[in-house]
Amino acid sequence: MSMKCKETVTCPECGQEQDFIVWHSLNGDLNPEAKQQLLDGKLFHFECSNCGHRSNVDYGMLYHDMTNQVMVYFADEDSVAETLTTMNDTENKIGIPMPEYRKRVVTDQNALREKAIIFNQKLDDRVIEIIKLIYYSNASKQVPDANINAVYFLVADGKYILQFIGEKSLSAEVPVEMYEKIKSDFAERLEKAGDKDALVDLHWASEFLRCE
Repeated sequence: MSMKCKETVTCPECGQEQDFIVWHSLNGDLNPEAKQQLLDGKLFHFECSNCGHRSNVDYGMLYHDMTNQVMVYFADEDSVAETLTTMNDTENKIGIPMPEYRKRVVTDQNALREKAIIFNQKLDDRVIEIIKLIYYSNASKQVPDANINAVYFLVADGKYILQFIGEKSLSAEVPVEMYEKIKSDFAERLEKAGDKDALVDLHWASEFLRCE
């Protein structure tokens, strides 16, 4: 089930007030247009009808992908612990066991979009995070003045792309073969580790590799 409402948003540029759709819960199977907006990076996009100013409206939400059995909770960093508790209580509250579901928690819009893209492509986000860590480490050494602080996975024209966020605009294409190799090389360890971790990010990848 999806839950949305209209809220009044004030343009930070001119002060104009206008309605904005806020999704508290978005079911991608039931609302494919909104899902596509998320995949395209436009779900949180606000454009003022008066002055044309563009910005993003930041709010927490739950993204639900029934087809790929995924739930991704977007919460601010101060609410992660509370969100984890809520997530773990979900099955008991609704009375429906979801043993095969992957449940994730992210703390920014780009990470939410990234997870939606990864699972929509039927990829393993744990493998993606390992690849991101490898590229991040190499890029930080090769271009130290870029001061990279984040890396996000995208798919463009069927190609796997990493975007590096920092003081320089950097990107890299990840060969599909590399994804398959990393997936194969770590298959046994990933199987042993299970897929119940909610926070799967660069820190997760670093800890996973450290335990090798």
